Amino acid sequence: MIRHFGSLRTIWSASAVALDKALAEVGGRGCESCGEGGWAVGAAIVAARHLAEAAAREALVGEAVDTRTPEFRHYLVRRLGLRREECVMILYFTGEGLFIAEDFYSSGQRGEVVIPLRRTVRRAFDLDARRLVVAHNHPSGSALPSDADVAATARMRAVVEALEVGLDDHCIVAGNAIASMRSMGLM
Repeated sequence: MIRHFGSLRTIWSASAVALDKALAEVGGRGCESCGEGGWAVGAAIVAARHLAEAAAREALVGEAVDTRTPEFRHYLVRRLGLRREECVMILYFTGEGLFIAEDFYSSGQRGEVVIPLRRTVRRAFDLDARRLVVAHNHPSGSALPSDADVAATARMRAVVEALEVGLDDHCIVAGNAIASMRSMGLM
């Protein structure tokens, strides 16, 4: 697996599909000492990652979150920084900035991900969220927003703000780097 992914951090952030593919390429040997197939190794990695993500998310619940703090940026890097496919996270907050929940979407493709605007609005209403933050990754390694990122953010902002939900920021994560579209004056 190390030869396929290059590092433990990359294995940790790989999708279930990518793990299954890599394990199939090495013959599905997986955990030979315990007699399990390769799928069990991939499933265990994904389960451990989900547990760690839930623990990190739990630390945010009910807390006032500022997207500029090192703690929040570290959270985004851990969730998105090393993924090989583009993913988007929508984070929901109260009017006072208290974290409520997050939704995570992955297209399974390297070059694009779509912000599910209708689902995001519905979820914001269900949670009575008053503020949102969008975050997504660029597997290319450049955290700079593309023209498509800027256009999608403007469209989303127009829709949610017309419904009295604020879009606080759109953060782009590439490895350990984060670009804030708000800080860059792009929103």
